[in-house]
Amino acid sequence: MAAPASTLAKWDAVLKQYYTSKKVENLVYDSHPLFELIPKDESFRGRNMPIPLVYGLPQGISNTFSTAQANASSSSLDDFLLTRTTKYGVATLAGESVAASEGDRFSFLSQSTTEINNTIKSVGDAIARDLYRDGSGAIGQIAATTTIGSVDCDLENPESVFNFEVGMRLDLNANKTGNSGSLRANYTQIAAVDRSAYTTGSTDQLTATGNWNANSGATGDYLYQEGDYDSAVKGLEAWVPATTPGSAAFFGVDRSVDPTRLGGQRYDGSSDSIVEALISGAAITAREGGNPDHVFLPFEDFIKLEKSLNAQVQRDVKQSDSISGYRSLEMYAPHGAMKIIPDKDCPPSKAYMLTLNSWVLASIGPAVQLTQLDGNRTLRISDADGIEVRIHSYLQMGCRAPGWNCVVTLPA
Repeated sequence: MAAPASTLAKWDAVLKQYYTSKKVENLVYDSHPLFELIPKDESFRGRNMPIPLVYGLPQGISNTFSTAQANASSSSLDDFLLTRTTKYGVATLAGESVAASEGDRFSFLSQSTTEINNTIKSVGDAIARDLYRDGSGAIGQIAATTTIGSVDCDLENPESVFNFEVGMRLDLNANKTGNSGSLRANYTQIAAVDRSAYTTGSTDQLTATGNWNANSGATGDYLYQEGDYDSAVKGLEAWVPATTPGSAAFFGVDRSVDPTRLGGQRYDGSSDSIVEALISGAAITAREGGNPDHVFLPFEDFIKLEKSLNAQVQRDVKQSDSISGYRSLEMYAPHGAMKIIPDKDCPPSKAYMLTLNSWVLASIGPAVQLTQLDGNRTLRISDADGIEVRIHSYLQMGCRAPGWNCVVTLPA
């Protein structure tokens, strides 16, 4: 019998030529400034990654020698023991469609790579979103105004509509974190997304394929992409929470003993102007040794800030030399200039003021990559006529000096 015209080896060769590390990087980082700019460490192997830090100085200090000697103590030391989380993407391609494109070199790549490109980008989108959040995996919440016996859903925060995609399958849970046993019995699937309904008071952002109470869903339930509950990257909301962290171990550390140096700064600027809120946040961060150089905030708040700066001060808008070419405003803080960058992944009414070199996105190899553990980038689907391409990420976010960073609650 003649050999098949379209072989796995031929397809794998094309993938190796087309999906260079730069190509994957461009797909992943496009329009995700924080994901692109955060320092990377691709050597996160072994069981965990310790991030040691000094949060207190020796206290054998006195104007009297004998008292200083009697009170001699060591520095206060601890270490966050980072553990990895995972993210996967899978693209499946029908054998007939791959074979049918064999005679046309343009359609061969454009047809098949569309699915692979979009899967890579979807994994990158999910990670970029997680970098801002608390690790629970929650991407929205059903508002009390939702008629739970219908297919339409109002989101508690309408701007979270940008986290959802048509066809996405969702888990529901009344508990945002800490109780995987209370997941609703069945998934819910998104049939339509209305991203124009993202302002306060908007309704019906999501439409499901069935009623929201079909699997005992209720108003107030949190929404998760299926399989993500309590398994996402611990992002900014976890490392620098808007409320003072308690004694619960965070990567092995009790942050309540020094909640700013171990859990970051927080400033409630909801009653200030945006400019005043950012200045105050920068001041308290600088006071504790931080040198924030980047501020990430939502587009809506960036626009408000830009309009206010137009009327008040000379502004400097710079074009980044990064992959995505984002724009930034520049504001002067106690320890120097800060670049202010809009990021669609940033939760509404929050600004994250970061000393960027205190952060790391640690992973095994590149943060997002095509799986080729056996040397092949493609796999035959064992029970169907087709091939499968897998994308994976083994990573975690860490910070060596949380106290040099601040979350600012912005005015609504």
